[in-house]
Amino acid sequence: MISKLNNRELDQKIKSLARAENKLLAIVIEHIKEADRRKLYLDFNYANLYDYLVKECGYPGGSAQRRIDAARLLAIEPKLKAKIESGEINLSQTTLLQKAFREKDQRVTLEAKRSLIAKICDKTVNESQVIIAKELDLKIKTTTKETYQKDGSVRLEFTFTKEQYESLQKAKDLASNATQTNDLPTLIKYLSDRFIKQKEGSTATVAVKKQVLQRDQCCQHKDPHTQRLCGSRWNLHIDHIKPKWAGGTDDIENLRVLCQKHNLERYREQAQIRRIPNLMKSKWKNTQQCWQKF
Repeated sequence: MISKLNNRELDQKIKSLARAENKLLAIVIEHIKEADRRKLYLDFNYANLYDYLVKECGYPGGSAQRRIDAARLLAIEPKLKAKIESGEINLSQTTLLQKAFREKDQRVTLEAKRSLIAKICDKTVNESQVIIAKELDLKIKTTTKETYQKDGSVRLEFTFTKEQYESLQKAKDLASNATQTNDLPTLIKYLSDRFIKQKEGSTATVAVKKQVLQRDQCCQHKDPHTQRLCGSRWNLHIDHIKPKWAGGTDDIENLRVLCQKHNLERYREQAQIRRIPNLMKSKWKNTQQCWQKF
């Protein structure tokens, strides 16, 4: 019984079965190639080999097409059978090749096809895609395609640049604890939800700041001796009466309007510095530009 096998025995059994499966697959491909050559499907009243394999032999559609692709490659490269038996090439790779040949509209020479079969041996599907695309100079697809489906879902087809895809992969790794999946749609939704939450939070803060501006109208700084209000309406900023680093909140009661100069002076007092370094001035200028939107 399988349950009685130890881990090493189970490992060896799986590998042995995989080798046997590859050998059987190569034999099946060889028979399908012969059936295609004879047009056997016509004797069984099928219009094509695909329908014969699906309806007469019981293969799922994708499995049938992959075997047809492999059989037609075998017809032009007899060495392919041994490569399938050894596992050097799998059906996904043969389908990649046939799709690429069809895209080139049969303008690929027999020698080029055989050369490509050799070049993708022992390569992953992703590596094979790159090799095939380079060797055949396939056109880079950039058009975005949206397909709306009956359940309301949307199927998207678009192209990432190399840098964009690397960034997305890094984001997927960093978010893996939160998403618990490698699924890209889940990652995109996770990142979108976080962005929306952040923006919606910012929108609420902006609304509060607008209320403060409407309430105060001018700089609220008072001279500590005369209690005279500054009253300037030039370059107004929002200031936290109790700083956030000291536990102050974004509540409207803790906010007031200050002009740029008094806001800067308050910053100096809190930071206990005489002047702001050039770098800080640059940052302050950027902050000022942002606040001028309010």
